[in-house]
Amino acid sequence: MESSVRQLNRFRYVDAGNQTGAAAPLFLMHGSGGNENDLIPLVESVGPNRDYLSIRGAVEWEAGFAFFKRNDDRSLDYVDLSYQTSRLCEFLASALETGVLKSKPILLGFSNGAITAASILFRAPFLVAGAVLIRPLSPAPDDDFPELAGLPVFISAGEKDTRRSPDDVKLMTVQLEKCGADVTTYVLPTGHDLHDDEGKLIGDWLQSKFPFAG
Repeated sequence: MESSVRQLNRFRYVDAGNQTGAAAPLFLMHGSGGNENDLIPLVESVGPNRDYLSIRGAVEWEAGFAFFKRNDDRSLDYVDLSYQTSRLCEFLASALETGVLKSKPILLGFSNGAITAASILFRAPFLVAGAVLIRPLSPAPDDDFPELAGLPVFISAGEKDTRRSPDDVKLMTVQLEKCGADVTTYVLPTGHDLHDDEGKLIGDWLQSKFPFAG
C-alpha cells in the first residue's frame, strides 16, 4: 500500500500505508527557527513505515518558527510555554477525537520542540504513548511531573552542546524517572546537532518499545 500525504498550512500528515500497523504514530516537533519539514528526513530513516504528523510551531522565530517564545536573554519564557502547550494539548485531543491521529502518538521533538514535548508530558501525559526528546530542557525544573507509570521516553544530549549544561539532561532524566517513566538516556559525543549514530539509536528504541503489530 502506498503512503498518502496531507499538507496543510501548519502541519504535514503522512499515512505510511503500512498494512500491519504501527503501535503509535509519530508527532514531530522541530527546533527554533525551523518548520514542519525539518525532522522528516530523520523519521524516514528511523521509522520509514510509521505514520507521522509533523506540525509547525505557532511562534514566528528568526527565519522560521518555534513552539514558544524565549526571553531576551534566551531563557525560557515559562508563561508562553504553558500557554502554547495548552493549545497543543487541545490540538492533540482534537486530532485523536477526529481520527487525524489513529492512536496516541509518540512525541518526537528536537530542542525547542523537545522542551515543548516535555511540557506536554508535564501537562497532559494521557494524550501520548511515549516521547523522544532530543536536546531537551525541563519545562518545570522546580516541580514534580505527574505519574507516568512506565511511559517510554528516549532522551539524548550532546556532551559538547554549548546550548545545554551537563546538569540539564540529568535533571530531565531524574524528573521523569521519579514519576515512573521508562527512561532511556544517551549522552553522545556531539554538540547541539544530531550525532551520526543518533538515528539508529532512536530507530532501535522505537522498534523495541513500539514494535509493529505484525
